[in-house]
Amino acid sequence: MQSEAYKLTGAAAVASAAGFMLRWLQNINILDEETGLADKAPISTIVILYIIIAVVALVGYAIHLRQYNAPKESKTALATHTPIYEAALYAIAALMALSGVMQMLQAGENLWPGMYRIGGLGTILGAVGLLFLAVGSKDKEKAQRNRRVGAGLLILFGAIWLISAYKDAATDPVLWRYAPEILAICAVLMAFYYMAGYYFDTPHPMYTLFFCELGAFLSVMSAIDDMPMAEALRYAAVALLLFLWGFLITENLQKPETPLKLDEEI
Repeated sequence: MQSEAYKLTGAAAVASAAGFMLRWLQNINILDEETGLADKAPISTIVILYIIIAVVALVGYAIHLRQYNAPKESKTALATHTPIYEAALYAIAALMALSGVMQMLQAGENLWPGMYRIGGLGTILGAVGLLFLAVGSKDKEKAQRNRRVGAGLLILFGAIWLISAYKDAATDPVLWRYAPEILAICAVLMAFYYMAGYYFDTPHPMYTLFFCELGAFLSVMSAIDDMPMAEALRYAAVALLLFLWGFLITENLQKPETPLKLDEEI
């Protein structure tokens, strides 16, 4: 279902870019220059409505895709006939590792340096998790074990990211400064959780696809916020990863009359 994959990923990318611009407009219009607090502005209502419309559209499209057969094993759900998947995982892992190292080096500039270092360490663990997913093995049991470790590390990364982001935002009186970020991290964490189902024999393809697209959308939207480059790189890496997973899951959907293919281990 390559056409559906291009259609969904393209639409999600365009929606993400529009959300990025709306969030930028919100950031420059809602804050009072004297008090630093948020003012009431129509752009905030527009942002809320836009996110709701995006979620409803994504739910509708996920329901539309339920007419197709969704592979339940990772080797078929994420099958590709080129080495692009492994190469992309290595590239995204490198980007995440760079983000994590930069966070640890810049921790002294943060209000909570200890928690910021932990967040950086969590990002590095996420990069290691991607490497476990990318590294194959001729021994299928060892490959499966590696991927379970990788999936677990990604969930741990998401949890640490959420805790560190909440700690950083705890003293901020302006809800709009961090609310979209918290929503984005929650969606990313759910995407990691459901993706892990492929490696622990409890897959939920449509939930996985939904949270991959939602997490990517909100990550791109949040990347325009006032944050260090290290954090922006983390959002970029996660968005690329989730777009990639969403594309492959959709591409490998099959028409109901088509028997599920048992592709080679990726």
